[in-house]
Amino acid sequence: MKQIMDVEVAGIALQLCADRAVFWPEQRALFVADTHFGKAATFRRHGIPVPSGSTAGTLHKIDSLLQSTNATRLIILGDMFHARSSLSPKVCELLEAFFAKHDEIDFTLVWGNHDTQVGRLPSSWPIEVVEPGARMGTVALGHHPVPVPGDASLLLCGHLHPAVRFAVGGEDFGKLSCFWLSERCFVLPAIGGFTGTHVIRPQRGDQTWLILDDVMAGGNDDGTLLHQHYR
Repeated sequence: MKQIMDVEVAGIALQLCADRAVFWPEQRALFVADTHFGKAATFRRHGIPVPSGSTAGTLHKIDSLLQSTNATRLIILGDMFHARSSLSPKVCELLEAFFAKHDEIDFTLVWGNHDTQVGRLPSSWPIEVVEPGARMGTVALGHHPVPVPGDASLLLCGHLHPAVRFAVGGEDFGKLSCFWLSERCFVLPAIGGFTGTHVIRPQRGDQTWLILDDVMAGGNDDGTLLHQHYR
């Protein structure tokens, strides 16, 4: 079972899920970032032979998170799709089945840089699209990490696909995806199954929560979070 860790950030009680999501129990809201649905379809359309199934895998992960947290809202913090060509018939069929299964959920997309290439989503889809800077109480929602507005307690965002290099006892485990908190800006890892990572350089006072599912012994599906505070 993937680990869920209780944390308090800027006075707000949150739960970090090793499946690359944040749950806000008070609001019953689940946050994910950078799903990049249909990215593999875009690659294949341009003749790049990549495996299919990444969108279905990402949706399955989100489906499990919605059920385990009993969330009533899903907020995607930008880059829902990779490109306009990502809206292939198969990808649209998967999304429509997902929306139908979760017809009690309120869906929100915070506009990201890849979303601007996609343009308007099908009008039949039950998802509200908002601009970066939208608020849930004192929490600002965005896609890019930016300075946190003075009247906001916290900014939740994505875009970077953050990761850190991790080594133990002289053994290098490579790059591990992470959650990253820096000066009230909380960056989520990419939940999309076909996304890369960007190595960040945390500064003094920053915190990260490393996702260790790639280095668990035995290759099982467990996921563990490791908290690091940079002093």
